[in-house]
Amino acid sequence: MKMKLNKLPVKTTNGFQINDVEVEFNIPTFKRNTDVLIEGDLSLIQVKKEKKKGDLTSKIGLTLSAYENIQIVVPKGVNIKEPIIITYSLQKEDANISQIEIVYEENSSCDFVITTKSMDNTSCFQHLKEMITSQKNASGHLCFINQMNSDSQSFYALENHLYQDSDIYHTVIDLGGKTRLYNVYSDLLEEQAKHHLNTIYIGKEDSLLDFNYYVNHIGIETESKMVVEGVLTDTSHKNFRGTIDFQKGCCKSTGEENENCILLSDTCRSRSLPQMLCGEEDVVGAHGVSSGKVEEAKLFYLMSHGYSEKEAEKLIVMGRFLGILDSVPSQQKEEILSVIEEKLS
Repeated sequence: MKMKLNKLPVKTTNGFQINDVEVEFNIPTFKRNTDVLIEGDLSLIQVKKEKKKGDLTSKIGLTLSAYENIQIVVPKGVNIKEPIIITYSLQKEDANISQIEIVYEENSSCDFVITTKSMDNTSCFQHLKEMITSQKNASGHLCFINQMNSDSQSFYALENHLYQDSDIYHTVIDLGGKTRLYNVYSDLLEEQAKHHLNTIYIGKEDSLLDFNYYVNHIGIETESKMVVEGVLTDTSHKNFRGTIDFQKGCCKSTGEENENCILLSDTCRSRSLPQMLCGEEDVVGAHGVSSGKVEEAKLFYLMSHGYSEKEAEKLIVMGRFLGILDSVPSQQKEEILSVIEEKLS
């Protein structure tokens, strides 16, 4: 059956064909929920895992029952130096239907790396929802890495609730899957709350990528920034929706979004819609989108120095990605670079 998912919180004209995405979708039947591995210094944080029989819903628009819930609390004043690593490894007849709830108490900090990966070439399914609550003066960097195989479906939803002086940084690295939907909904609830969201994506073959990012500025002097860098090839296609919403009363807030897409074939397709909604005058907002082939001047320069056209394209793409990858922990960064090299070869 076909389902309309990932709907814009505020619709635009139907002519853009980007208010939602229609996905051919049948909720699969799998034998078991995949195993999860949690690594790192768990002695200073609280971790609770439990099976849930109720419904798991998200702003993507899917409702699934029977899921695993992981609740993590970073206690008040606790600062974890090394990231906590959460890994879901999917094999044949596995599904990852999970929710991760992370609560940062006051003056706490902790980074997380969450990876979902296919362990073989069989079709896999995942629906992962993260819920982040960041209390006063808390901070953290959360990195999500999707390494599903090219026959898999992946749905990732993130909801943030950020309070006074909290500073949450997200990095999304999207490297695999046939159907990939992302939904981020972030509430900047109190003064000087900050949310930065960076994304890298690669579309290959006939994959569908759909991003729906929304940041809601409520508190005064709040700050948001989205940076999205991607590349499409073959017959892949991508939709990007980025909405920054300045609510009345969020004076002196700033919001910025930029999405750049490099097209490496004549048959791929990119649609982008940056939106800015403003109910407050004393704010600063900016948005920009670019989509197109690699600049001829850059190609000519690199090829004149002995690189083939493919090698030159890969160098240009990697140059766009490295600024985001610098924020990823070194161990994961090396693996990501290897996967990107392979996919761009």
